[in-house]
Amino acid sequence: MSSNHNIRLFDICREGTHVLGPGLRYVLWTQGCHRRCKGCVTPQSQPLDGGTDIDIEALATDIVNYRGIDGLTISGGEPFLQADQVNRLLELVRQHRPELTVIVYTGYTIEQLEHIPHAKEALQHVDVLIDGEYVEELNDNKGIRGSSNQRIIALSHRLDKYLDQMADGIRKIEYVAQDAATATTIGVPHKYKL
Repeated sequence: MSSNHNIRLFDICREGTHVLGPGLRYVLWTQGCHRRCKGCVTPQSQPLDGGTDIDIEALATDIVNYRGIDGLTISGGEPFLQADQVNRLLELVRQHRPELTVIVYTGYTIEQLEHIPHAKEALQHVDVLIDGEYVEELNDNKGIRGSSNQRIIALSHRLDKYLDQMADGIRKIEYVAQDAATATTIGVPHKYKL
């Protein structure tokens, strides 16, 4: 995977989005995941050898200098496969923009994260953790979590007034143009039942 100075990412949404947490959010998708959940919305982020290595300090500077955002959301892949790098990135962002809120998605439960090196340190910088693996059969089309087994856990009180909306609100998606022919879909898609 990545070195101590780099974090391996699948994608970045610098333009910001309103669909992965309250306000305008800078979003990172980490690269690498062992789970292979049925119905994963970003299967391209699963290979450990995919993605792009990004310098952590340069990425933190980009986030800090991006005005108008209210927070940072980190998804995957599995962010805690790079817990040390996520921790370093969040430390740097918090030093310079402590007002930004942080939401992190993980396939691990919060209890499992206690056994992963550097995860506890990273969680000190997280306001809301969305934990648990995605289970397609439990996708109830609610909120910004993928399936009903996933918990939205407040690790601070900074986003408390949004917790119900994050758990049970109406799902939305946004499209961000990459170029004239390509757009990226952002958000938790609605699951249609036939």
